[in-house]
Amino acid sequence: MTKFIHLSDLHIRTDNAKDNNQNCIKVVNYIIQQYPSDQPVILITGDIVDDGHEEQYKNAVTLLKPLIDNGFSVLAAPGNHDYGPMGNIYTEKSQKLFQKYILSELLSNTDASQDEVVMENLYPMVTEIGNSVFIGVDSVVGAENEFMHFASGEVGKDQRKKLNTILHNNHNSGKNIIVFFHHHPFDRKFVMEMDDAKKVMRLLAGRTDILCFGHDHSSETYNDKHNIDWILASGKTTQKGKNYKLQFREITIESNSHSVSMRSFKS
Repeated sequence: MTKFIHLSDLHIRTDNAKDNNQNCIKVVNYIIQQYPSDQPVILITGDIVDDGHEEQYKNAVTLLKPLIDNGFSVLAAPGNHDYGPMGNIYTEKSQKLFQKYILSELLSNTDASQDEVVMENLYPMVTEIGNSVFIGVDSVVGAENEFMHFASGEVGKDQRKKLNTILHNNHNSGKNIIVFFHHHPFDRKFVMEMDDAKKVMRLLAGRTDILCFGHDHSSETYNDKHNIDWILASGKTTQKGKNYKLQFREITIESNSHSVSMRSFKS
């Protein structure tokens, strides 16, 4: 059995008095308290920080590190806000900061800690846990040559080629395949969908068990859509719902079944 928690769009700021930061601390503490021994994988689908600033990244490491310290495995993919101001302007500096602080310092990714390694060579990022294969995809990097991309994204040809190979090698392996990235894979609203979403979904169809993403700040579930068992859109984890509760989705993968449920709590 594999269990994981889906978080997204934390939008951590420099000032811990901000609601996003306060709620992030509450979510992290809740997870640690609720799963003292049965520790699920923590999956974060982008927009960890709000503007790609270095001080925000340093603070994100501080706020999320208690998960690592308490034995949780954390996996992450970048979002548009991680790569630059307002999530609209891509900067190489912010991209390198994600690599330095999130991948290298927080997640102890040895490849990311090497100066000669660039983000384009780190994703798709494959992590095998139990009988499940988690494949993180960078849905922003394909738009890196566009100065203003207005929050839209793109996986890009090179990453799609690598993703296809990974899926081919794991297809019919008996392992559960979980793919995760930031942007919406089929919503046609302005800046929600990846520019190459149709090409990406053709790669995933029939070869992916669960697909997770964020970006729209809207929690949705799609069952057996695009020939994928579950497609899960996370809301903004650090934003309270109408019932003034914080919430996240918990997914349990067993040999012949997958269960999806919401966890919510008042802080």
